[in-house]
Amino acid sequence: MFRRCFCAVAAVFLLVGCSAVKNPEEIAASVRDVYTAASSIETVADITSDLNEETMTYQIGYDYEKKQDTASAVMTVLAPESIAGITAEVTGEDFTFSYDGTELETAMPDRKGLTPADVITYLLYDLMNTVPEQVWMEGELLALRFEEVTEECTAVKEVYLNAETGALSEARIYCDGKQIMRCTFASCTLNGK
Repeated sequence: MFRRCFCAVAAVFLLVGCSAVKNPEEIAASVRDVYTAASSIETVADITSDLNEETMTYQIGYDYEKKQDTASAVMTVLAPESIAGITAEVTGEDFTFSYDGTELETAMPDRKGLTPADVITYLLYDLMNTVPEQVWMEGELLALRFEEVTEECTAVKEVYLNAETGALSEARIYCDGKQIMRCTFASCTLNGK
């Protein structure tokens, strides 16, 4: 049922071609339905962050799980080797970082969804809860554009999904028009209820 629902929507996407879609609200609602119906989401992402004129590359494993009315996630740094093994448990907006059983000080900046530590959490939040500003097809990928004005900047997230499965493929994050992060998903598995 989970895959069949998204495949029906994907058929509509593929007929549209490489342009804006005619029924973005319906398509966005279908994407939200697929992501909110998922009981678990597992991803591995390569994240390139270009914050404060220093480019860093990370590989992050992210496991989201929903049980009844609560959801939680565990993020694990896989690379670079110097910080591999650091984990963050995410419950709501609370992040608890640890390494080898020792809790670490978070020192999280107040840039929700604009750092490598929390980008996947907020990408999933947007896919589950936020109406995108635009929806279009780019090749065989469904693209959604989310925009949010914060105290720091106008944040734009372009999220690309596999049109057949709904799986995350790529995300590009911009702050006041400058790309500050790119996430390339090596894997993304959505499991239905």
